[in-house]
Amino acid sequence: METRKYVEEGKFVQERKPADVFEVMEPLEPYMTSEIADELGWFRRSTYNVLSRLHENGEIRKKKPEARRVIWIRTE
Repeated sequence: METRKYVEEGKFVQERKPADVFEVMEPLEPYMTSEIADELGWFRRSTYNVLSRLHENGEIRKKKPEARRVIWIRTE
């Protein structure tokens, strides 16, 4: 499971990198947040936050077929 690292001041250090997400996503394949989180060993919220940033930057597509379900698709 996910471990957190802190600097001496007690602040959380972000270790979640978009490159990590791209390593587990095949282009044009649909993924749910939980699939990617499980593959990376991250919390779902951390995974969702990284995926959302990638979507905001236009690097992946997001589909929302239901109110509480999101599908992420890596573009080519």
